[in-house]
Amino acid sequence: MPVEYDPYGDEATVDPERIYRQLRLHDPVHYMPTYDAWALASFDAVWQACSDTTHLSVRRGQTPNQVLLGEPASNLTFPELDPPEHRLRRRVLAPRYTRESAAADTERITAISREVLAPLIERRSFDAFGEFAAVVSARVAAEKAGIPASDATAVSDLLHRALRREPGQKGTSEPNMVAMGEAFSYLMELVGRCRVDRGLAHGVLGDLLDASVADVPLTDEQLAAELHTLLVTGSETVEHGTVAAIYYLAQHPDQKAALIADPSLAAWAFAEALRYHHPTDVLCRTVSSDVSIGGQQLRTGQGVLLIWASANRDESEFDRADQFDISRRPTRSLLFGHGQHKCIGEHIAMRMGTSLLSELAAAVTDFEVELAGVRRRRGEFLKGFDAMPILVTT
Repeated sequence: MPVEYDPYGDEATVDPERIYRQLRLHDPVHYMPTYDAWALASFDAVWQACSDTTHLSVRRGQTPNQVLLGEPASNLTFPELDPPEHRLRRRVLAPRYTRESAAADTERITAISREVLAPLIERRSFDAFGEFAAVVSARVAAEKAGIPASDATAVSDLLHRALRREPGQKGTSEPNMVAMGEAFSYLMELVGRCRVDRGLAHGVLGDLLDASVADVPLTDEQLAAELHTLLVTGSETVEHGTVAAIYYLAQHPDQKAALIADPSLAAWAFAEALRYHHPTDVLCRTVSSDVSIGGQQLRTGQGVLLIWASANRDESEFDRADQFDISRRPTRSLLFGHGQHKCIGEHIAMRMGTSLLSELAAAVTDFEVELAGVRRRRGEFLKGFDAMPILVTT
């Protein structure tokens, strides 16, 4: 049964689960002749691909616009580098993103969550995305990176604008590029100010100013690119995963009641939301030497889409994969990837998502989602809900 799939199609950029199910069932390693590229929809295919740095490369970029449309990759930041360069650059950042570092950050994350949430609870209704999850994740990600708190919201808004997609859009638009340029210019200026006055530098930025790789100091452009990566990955997964959890908990009153009765279940609720409605829908690779995946021969130079959102719903990997269930305890997952390029921020992301959900659960006796106001964001690789009005009962 042939499956029609284009990552820029209207259904694929908004709510692609129907298409992904068809791909998993009928064509899990799917060739796209329009792009001379492959879409990997099964858990095993994605698991193999993200473990393979011998035959697959990130040098052409990790987004569909880069790999399918030829938009340039800067290769300034560690996710766009292959081993051994990737490992050396990642090592500079790693101490700030260990499990122990995330544990040490928990008190501060909780304090920010409570500070943002308290006035919203008093109002009884608010946008769980724009007024809660996005605000908290932007502040935490900015603080971790070393961005002044006074600039966190403005920088987050620029990043949202850079990733906003309109119906029918294929590729990066002029407004996207303007917002991206403004964000990068801000980061370059901040790096420059901190070079002059080290007292202004803190967080990851403070570490990077003195960092070198193979005895070569990082350039200002590399520093700004690393900060940009950490800000996007440090907020997007958390804010969209959190509101997805709120949405699906509201659809499952028994699970919602269990969380409210025991907020310690928040980590499992957040993890299940990531599995069930993964915000990083697709990331890419390029074939650097011929390789076989899922019985198909992928040739050098071809693009490869790793469809995380499909792999994490694979019926052959997860029992009752199409059901949202916070009691799920999987033995394997691709929530934060796998292998060399596994998300460096997985521990801090889990702490952030857990804090957001546990603080909400502890503050209310019930909540409801106002479905008429829910909105899905459109995107070729990042997806989720970007408006989630809720009513709370205390």
